[in-house]
Amino acid sequence: MQPPEIPLQDRNFDDLADQFARRVYGGSKGRIRLALLERDLREAVPGLYGDGPRLRILDAGGGEGQFSQALAEQGHQVDLCDLSATMVERASARVAAAGLGERMHCFQAAVQDLPEAGGYDLVLFHAVLEWVADPRATLQSVLKQVRPGGQLSLMFYNLHSTVFRSVLRGFLDKVLAGDLRGKGRGLTPISPLQPDEVLAWLEAAGLDLQVRSGVRVFHDYLHHDMRKQQDETALLALEMRYSRLEPYRSLARYYHVIARKPEV
Repeated sequence: MQPPEIPLQDRNFDDLADQFARRVYGGSKGRIRLALLERDLREAVPGLYGDGPRLRILDAGGGEGQFSQALAEQGHQVDLCDLSATMVERASARVAAAGLGERMHCFQAAVQDLPEAGGYDLVLFHAVLEWVADPRATLQSVLKQVRPGGQLSLMFYNLHSTVFRSVLRGFLDKVLAGDLRGKGRGLTPISPLQPDEVLAWLEAAGLDLQVRSGVRVFHDYLHHDMRKQQDETALLALEMRYSRLEPYRSLARYYHVIARKPEV
């Protein structure tokens, strides 16, 4: 007899904060991720990194704030929330050390529990949707934080990449059984997502899709010994070149979308 399936719950990273910081941001995968996100936002949000108007930004599920801190340094007003108290404590320490306390506020909260009238010019929702039990309902909650005419930067874990990489690693039986979810204990997401499905959710909500990119279209398929031998600058150049081309984009580890909410 099979044991009863444990209901999915939103993942809190209190117990994995060190591992998350080390594996996600402590090496080439994190640097490539940040570079691709910045490239896309520079193109879609003119003035974000320059002389444009100061924006009100929400980093929803922002972890330690590695990405949004750079936006606070540009003069924008940033709110960061995360379910993990440990992540928020670390983000707050980073903000204090950088002298950004007047521009960046960090607090503990689930994105679903935020007040509906967020009114943010830009909402960052990066690598969170795949860690919640009900991705579509959570995305709908996040969209309420975007003001009319504002933008959403959404990055999520790509199911197609999970299938392809699992086959390359020899886990044929797991793929045939559709066993692609993490168990909620490690860093394998509990809800990997199909890009077409998420894009359909955004379009159904009336958003205009402005940018669609793959994040790490090659990096994660290289054996770790091979990655160590490669010139990271050259690998990043390849990632940039192929990130918006099919079929590479649809096989990337993460899928990044920037979408604009319609004016009232």
